[in-house]
Amino acid sequence: MVKLANIALAIAAAIAGTEAAFTRACNAPYDVCGWILTNGVYGYDQATLQAAATAAGQSPTTSQLYNGLYGCRDNGTIIWKQLCTSGCQPPVTFNSFCH
Repeated sequence: MVKLANIALAIAAAIAGTEAAFTRACNAPYDVCGWILTNGVYGYDQATLQAAATAAGQSPTTSQLYNGLYGCRDNGTIIWKQLCTSGCQPPVTFNSFCH
């Protein structure tokens, strides 16, 4: 039983390591550009973008943070999805997208 609890804790830690907490809601299931998340509509800071990217194993520059595509989750977190090397575009319908 103790072994199962340790495994559950390890899984929870791994899952928590892939997400970064938001202070304002970014609603699921949308994908949003980093520069949109920080432009005042959502009010997120660069440190939040960096935390999400770092949790996903990335070490992006500031420019890459803003051109990153982030996935919004129901629980108020974001996850790093990908770097848009040619720029991240605002949503035409619901989701932002890479050039």
